[in-house]
Amino acid sequence: MQLAKRLDNFAEYIFFRLNQKVREVEARTSRKVLNFGPGSPDFPPSKQCLAKLHQFIDAPQAHMYPGYGPIPEFTQALISWYQARFNVQIQSDELYPLIGAKDGISHLVLALLDPGDEVLVPDPGYPGYTGSALLVDAKPVYYNLLPQNNFKIDFTELAQKITSKTKFMWVNFPSNPLGAVTNLTELTKIVQFARKHSIWLIYDNAYSEITYDNYIAPSILEIPEAKEVAIEIGSCSKMFSFAGYRIGWASGNRRLIAALAKVKSQVDSGLPKPLQQMAAYAFTHPDYAWQKAMLQSYQLRRDLIATRLKKLGLTFELPLGSLYIWAKIPDAYSNSEEFVLDTLSKKHILFTPGTAYGQNGERYVRVSVCVNIDHIDEYF
Repeated sequence: MQLAKRLDNFAEYIFFRLNQKVREVEARTSRKVLNFGPGSPDFPPSKQCLAKLHQFIDAPQAHMYPGYGPIPEFTQALISWYQARFNVQIQSDELYPLIGAKDGISHLVLALLDPGDEVLVPDPGYPGYTGSALLVDAKPVYYNLLPQNNFKIDFTELAQKITSKTKFMWVNFPSNPLGAVTNLTELTKIVQFARKHSIWLIYDNAYSEITYDNYIAPSILEIPEAKEVAIEIGSCSKMFSFAGYRIGWASGNRRLIAALAKVKSQVDSGLPKPLQQMAAYAFTHPDYAWQKAMLQSYQLRRDLIATRLKKLGLTFELPLGSLYIWAKIPDAYSNSEEFVLDTLSKKHILFTPGTAYGQNGERYVRVSVCVNIDHIDEYF
């Protein structure tokens, strides 16, 4: 009896392996590791949203299959939110609910890639972009995001990556893992590039509402021609601290939305109605006090963690978006994994090695700010 050959295309997910290392160290030393690895939003959700969720769960028929696609409340709430937040009009057939943003990342490849096709992936970039392509025997082609370009796209280099097999490109700002951000001028160039080369553009905007120091993240759909080539992926995990409830969405080009919906009709039975109702409520009844407290919590931790990282010889720029600090390791270490394992062993501190996000991460680590800092000085 044999398993699928595609399993040989990729390793286990990086956080699975890191968690094993953490358990080994904690078991050997009986001391808790201060884990800056996972990017799981840990600020508690709004109490008014949770109260509505209880109400929605207790409602008659809440236990039934939700049906495919969005419920009317979700559709109207997302349409209204895009109008208010980005001044963008989307139609009911230009959106689709996801069981978390990663649901869209993993299933879009089934609609867009055949074996041997190519997809442009940022390096450094979210590992899910690579893993999903390898699952369907497609080829990730990496484009560089380098510090000398402020971690922005070099379009001259990008054009050299295009072949007859290129189907689409991933773009992600605010970025995981970099924390880099963008603006409408740069997004316009990205849309123009996709249109010129007749490729799809998938814009991962999961961190649009996690921003600092007065920066406001744009939507790719603010570019007038974007819907010709693009869809955007959003996440309630970051926006509302709903990570464990797995609620996201895709919006934009209706042909891509229909293709994604067709794939999902085969792989799941829809996002549960109570969760769609809670998301719709959160979109239409913003808890501004909660949102302010959430962002203040992450910014406070970002700033405090930054001061401690410098004690380890790490260098970085404070991010204007996302939940991560992308930090360069000291010259004394040959690569990020050596630094990570040494810091884990000696200080019981875990970072994610930058190599988890691509070859350009060899001398970097990703530091999540989603961590309890009450006892941080016991480690640094």
